[in-house]
Amino acid sequence: MKLFAALLLPLLLCAQENATAPAEHRYALVIGNSQYAVPLPPLPEALVDARLIGAKLTAAGFNVTLVENGVMPDLLIRRESEFLKQLSPGDVVFFYYSGYAVQGEEEDDYLLPVNFNPQNSINSSTALSLARVMDDLNRTKAKIKFVMMEGPPPLPQLDVPIKGATGPGLLRPDMTGFGEVLFAAASQPGQVVSFRESGTGLYTEEVAAQLDKAGLLPLDVFQQAGANILRKTELRQNPFVNSTVISEFYFHAPPPPPPPPAPAPPPLITNRHDREEYVYIPPGKFKMGCVAADTRCEPGEKPQHEVTIGKGFYLGRTEVEVIAYQRFVDASGKKLKMPSAPLEYKGWKNNTNFPMVMVRWDQARDYCAWAGGRLPTEAEWEYAAHGGATDEVYPLNSENSRDKANFYGKGGNDTFEGVAPVRSFDPNPYNLFDMAGNVWEWVEDWYDPKYYAQSPAADPHGPGMGKDHVARGGSFESDPKEHLRLSFRRPQGMAQYNVGFRCVLEDTAETQKLINAR
Repeated sequence: MKLFAALLLPLLLCAQENATAPAEHRYALVIGNSQYAVPLPPLPEALVDARLIGAKLTAAGFNVTLVENGVMPDLLIRRESEFLKQLSPGDVVFFYYSGYAVQGEEEDDYLLPVNFNPQNSINSSTALSLARVMDDLNRTKAKIKFVMMEGPPPLPQLDVPIKGATGPGLLRPDMTGFGEVLFAAASQPGQVVSFRESGTGLYTEEVAAQLDKAGLLPLDVFQQAGANILRKTELRQNPFVNSTVISEFYFHAPPPPPPPPAPAPPPLITNRHDREEYVYIPPGKFKMGCVAADTRCEPGEKPQHEVTIGKGFYLGRTEVEVIAYQRFVDASGKKLKMPSAPLEYKGWKNNTNFPMVMVRWDQARDYCAWAGGRLPTEAEWEYAAHGGATDEVYPLNSENSRDKANFYGKGGNDTFEGVAPVRSFDPNPYNLFDMAGNVWEWVEDWYDPKYYAQSPAADPHGPGMGKDHVARGGSFESDPKEHLRLSFRRPQGMAQYNVGFRCVLEDTAETQKLINAR
């Protein structure tokens, strides 16, 4: 048994090959028969069906031959047919038909050409034998064969019955010895489906929708289409599908699996240069500046504005300690000296876990560069000081807790008249110590009281120039109600006994070389 004779020459057809076709060759023969000769009424939906399936298969990488209103003898099946000549072992082939079909003699189904004369007997010379179609597809040794039938619709009441027609609908196909084949029909064997007045056949419409989806195996495509129809028609239409396809085949390949998530940055690291601990601060958004509920805000803290921190970073867990700054001096190779001790900082050189003070802004900048980082921007500093909280006026929601900050006076846990060793008070939610109190902290930005009105919404770095830099966080001399507010900022121009700093390490490959994960 053979496939189509002069199929490509006399008929309207369309053959296209997807530019990104899969490794195996894919071919499809799609037939839509609509303009039948009297007395068979036309089936306008058949052409819409064929064009829709043809387009979907083209998008799936099939070279599609589209036949509209096929006539006999042009639909005679011959092995030397030009369609068959395209096929090679290992190919994938799809046959689709929408139009009238009947059961005939020799337990075969016949697909009626548009010039079929009901007064003639139905046989392989007057109609297209479905058994011969399937046999010739199998003869090509194509790897996978798909056969899909829309309908068939019921035949009209004719004055003279079609000779040789034995029943309505289609027979259950015998796929023994056909290898990998999937047969699908819009109705169960022996049943018919009324075509809709306009549009496409319901089964074709549902299958076409599934063909668009990536990662569906063939049986999933047709079973899902059938399940959708059952829900819509309440058992009035029950499609049929039978499959022996075992190969992993996709009309559209599944998307590649997402790359594995990047390993989470370690929450706490130790810098090999300065031996200080740094805490990972994740990217995010926050409201920077004066909180609406705060009645103490100064003009330089306004307006409150949303800021995006686009990339995570590591921030010193404490203010830079005396011992770490001593390492910087020792390692610099320059004639650097430790800053002279202020009277208010008695014994500071012996208290190596005290925060380093009496450093100018440029000295703090140089230390951070030596440590592999930089000073934090003012936005990064305030973002970290909030610890993920929203609209907090004071750190940890407390303006005068002696457990949480070292400020003016003594009481409770605050037993220090002046500066305190780092880690003497509770950390904030980001596990950072002394973001409020103890000593003021240099940040990278120049000070401009009007800057917030023009600050960029993402990763601001402050004005391009200025007279003084910004200091944040308050100190052991601070009024907690005023200076420990998270939005408070002040200009700082010189080194002082109550001003220190902490550093930022950017989350880069270079930083990873500097650290030991803990």
